[in-house]
Amino acid sequence: MKDREDDDMNGTITHYIGKSYTGQGVKSFYKEIIQEAKKVYFLKGPTSYRLTEILKEIGYVAIRRGNNMEWFYDPLQDDVLDGVYITDTKTLYIQTDTLDPSYYGAGHEWVPYYNAYDERKLRDIGPLIRDKQIANDIWLTKGLQALSRAKVIHDEWEKLIHPAIQWDGINNLLEQLKKNAIGNVALQKNPTVTHRLMGSLTPLGAKDTLQSISKNLKSRLFIKGLPGSGKSSFIKSFGEEAKKHGLDTRLIWCGLDSNSVDGIVVPELQMCLVDATSPHVYEPEREGDEIVDFFPHIDQSLLDEEKITEVKDRYSEEMLLAQDYISTYAGDLKVIKKLYDGAIDEEKWTELQNKMIETIGI
Repeated sequence: MKDREDDDMNGTITHYIGKSYTGQGVKSFYKEIIQEAKKVYFLKGPTSYRLTEILKEIGYVAIRRGNNMEWFYDPLQDDVLDGVYITDTKTLYIQTDTLDPSYYGAGHEWVPYYNAYDERKLRDIGPLIRDKQIANDIWLTKGLQALSRAKVIHDEWEKLIHPAIQWDGINNLLEQLKKNAIGNVALQKNPTVTHRLMGSLTPLGAKDTLQSISKNLKSRLFIKGLPGSGKSSFIKSFGEEAKKHGLDTRLIWCGLDSNSVDGIVVPELQMCLVDATSPHVYEPEREGDEIVDFFPHIDQSLLDEEKITEVKDRYSEEMLLAQDYISTYAGDLKVIKKLYDGAIDEEKWTELQNKMIETIGI
């Protein structure tokens, strides 16, 4: 998820997953990001690969002007963007069917691009696209149902781990981390809390963007533990302590369980704390990387390994099934996007791109 070398430009790009496919449905934090932004352009029209070209061009122009950016990716389509966010000016450009402008005249602008299509071509392909979309929605539904079943099985897996956890040891580890990482820092301001996704199930399995998110941080702490050993609660508690000290925090939510946190970034400490166990396994690889090890506080002799293996196998089966359904859905969605893109009026599309680039810095 890296295009031109952003290091050679004046600004930087941080890559995030825009939405994730979870056991509780499709999740995104676009509503929260819209609240962060001062200016939002809602791009409304047919689903399109070509829109990524416009979003990237906006990004490159902004970066050359020295702006830092966040890019939000569609996990189903390789290198396809849902939106770009110029963090320095708090300007968001986004294509989403689920959110509409709320504050007309006060920072929200509707940007329809339906008129950038050849209407005759749209009429010709319309019935085919309708039939494909109706059929394709079934694959998405089946994928989400499989993920929901996998979530239930994962909860069963976690319960098998709970009896082996020495919670006092985990809590002591947390208190020591708070002391070492935060110490006596006390910033006299109201801290902000923001929310992002770094991973999701994709047609190729689970993927994430931790390397991009953490590339400029001095310290990366990787939690090693088992499912149900309290990693998410540990991260949330650390975040609450950081807030008490006036520190801004960014919660990085799980791409498979919408109620679980996979990590936290504390920009003012130049550090992150992340769950580094499957399906996103990370190991120390550079200076400042450390392991936060839960395993000394897990009595593995109390684990029913045979039962755990059986549950893990059922979980893996459901996740593979979900991946197959999501992959089929993504493949058919690709066909639909290409059909729509074939109906674009190039002259009108160029006008749209130029119009959007002119908004940078407004």
